[in-house]
Amino acid sequence: MYVGVKNKNYNDKLEKLHSIEKKILDHYGIVPTSENMNCFKCGVEKLGFFIAKNKSENDIESKRNYLKCKCWSCNFVGDILDIVKLIDIRFKNKKNTEIVDLLLTDRFFKVKPPYFYNQETNLKKSKIVKVIEIEDKKKDYIKFLNAAEGNFIKIINRDIEVPRVFNYIKNRGFKKEDFKYLRGYVGVEIQENEEHNPNLIFKCTDYTFTRRFLTERMDVKTRKLQRYQNSKSLLDSAHYCYLLEMVTEDRIIRNKFYNIFICEGIFDALTVRVLLKNQCLCFGTGGAVSNHNLIAERLKKVAKEVYFRTGKRLNLIPLFDTDMAGEKGQNNLAEALKSDYVRVFNNISKMVLKKGKDVNEELQKNRENLEYVLNYVNSKLKEL
Repeated sequence: MYVGVKNKNYNDKLEKLHSIEKKILDHYGIVPTSENMNCFKCGVEKLGFFIAKNKSENDIESKRNYLKCKCWSCNFVGDILDIVKLIDIRFKNKKNTEIVDLLLTDRFFKVKPPYFYNQETNLKKSKIVKVIEIEDKKKDYIKFLNAAEGNFIKIINRDIEVPRVFNYIKNRGFKKEDFKYLRGYVGVEIQENEEHNPNLIFKCTDYTFTRRFLTERMDVKTRKLQRYQNSKSLLDSAHYCYLLEMVTEDRIIRNKFYNIFICEGIFDALTVRVLLKNQCLCFGTGGAVSNHNLIAERLKKVAKEVYFRTGKRLNLIPLFDTDMAGEKGQNNLAEALKSDYVRVFNNISKMVLKKGKDVNEELQKNRENLEYVLNYVNSKLKEL
């Protein structure tokens, strides 16, 4: 019988539940992808979704296909019902029949869920985790970054109140409904004895990051106001790109993400991701002239592997700032990216940036047009 339950009425409800599973996941801010999601049970970034085919009593495949997920770290496997039981405390001690009935009501979608996913692995539910960066071991960086990301999730779910973070991100042009697409890409640091003076944390690799001070401070060496600071591990690695590590051949092929957007800044990259609802690859270079050799080497290597496995070429879309440095940097990077396995669309930035000097400023001044153009470009290039 369908998922092992004999009651026909319950089976019918389950079938209906699976027909709206994507809507339910979206209610929790979850965009299902085939790999590298944080597991709902253990928290490790080794969970992926797949389409499961259900079988009938006679072991003949039925037409009912539904989403399931698997974590390759803790081996958790589950469907929409298993997921909500893990991430929503309201369902902790309820029977499956009760949960299904509630999920099928309109009332369920009108009530804000209590939080995103199970943070019990390394975070306390009731209060923000105070984190202090330890500058010597990789495992300390990983622990720090996990805690910072968990803090951000708590803030946007209003489990704890840190108004400065919430207001700052809104002032960057992001709406409340956008926040769910920032999960996993933004962290918050609260230093000891500075609870009202948080910093944003942006992960570059598993153990390197850039810190954005919400209160500018004086750099004691340069005597200039400082907005950003790189971790010591980042300085040692000389890898300043934000989210470049997400550009892998496996992620591209499994998700069919053959379009890759390249921006200068962190918030530019986040803007693209939000407006395309994370159904894309986009990274920040760290500046107009930063990391060109690193980027070109990585992208050409990945593109070659993707081409030999699929016959598809990558579409690279630079969206640098409109100033002279941005224009020069974009042209230089486009030249460095030339390869038989990629197409570089170097003029799209002129279509995108109409009122802002960069992508994030365009979001603040001209969101409707920006969202339309990005989705149009993404859709058209997929047809190539």
